[in-house]
Amino acid sequence: MDKYYAPGEKIKDYTIISIVGEGRYGIVYLAETDKLGKCIIKQLKNDMLKSSKSKLFYEQEILKNLNDEKFPTFIEKIDEKELQGYVLEYIPGVVLEDLLMDEDYVFPKSQIYTIASQLLEIISILQQNNIVHRDIRPPNVIIKENNDIVLIDFGLARYIDHKKYTQQADFWYLGDFLIHLFYTSCYEDLGLKEQPWFDELNITDHEKKFLKKLMAVDDSFMSIEEIENELNQIKNEIGI
Repeated sequence: MDKYYAPGEKIKDYTIISIVGEGRYGIVYLAETDKLGKCIIKQLKNDMLKSSKSKLFYEQEILKNLNDEKFPTFIEKIDEKELQGYVLEYIPGVVLEDLLMDEDYVFPKSQIYTIASQLLEIISILQQNNIVHRDIRPPNVIIKENNDIVLIDFGLARYIDHKKYTQQADFWYLGDFLIHLFYTSCYEDLGLKEQPWFDELNITDHEKKFLKKLMAVDDSFMSIEEIENELNQIKNEIGI
């Protein structure tokens, strides 16, 4: 059985503040220490350590080698009797999923394309390091006070092998991500039964073609440069 740490309990020099998430592979805590202030502790679950141990350490290996403010900093590994896991930098800001859950929040196109450009820059950095994230979703993107974004949760990230793990996986996630944002400002209620996104969204034909190509519908992008060029064309067309 996994031990769940309550607020006030200690893990080494870290004091638990709260549980902030839990998934198949682990339990995530917000913690603090006199030296670092707030931080994130990821506790790996025992069952997963037994059955999928080789997969669980991709996140720490990858984050150790990514030295960029667009990703959380890896602080240290924890290998205690009752807990195996690691400590990551705490990123203050708003989780994008929380904004999507707020029915009153609307992402204008100007903000959507700013986020698109930032995500594309993040994907480019990852690809330069031969990494595909495979989980670029609203719960894993934090918007900081200065409006810069940070990508978190590298539990599914892998090194690109051009077979099982390809760069196109993150292109698909980017397209799906942007569709979620477009629904807050461009949804058109046709008064009919549920329609596919490209019928429900009031966006230009070029925008629809761009999103479909990201998601490899009929055609697909082969490089970051292709996506950047297409994105810049659309921004110029709509005056952003």
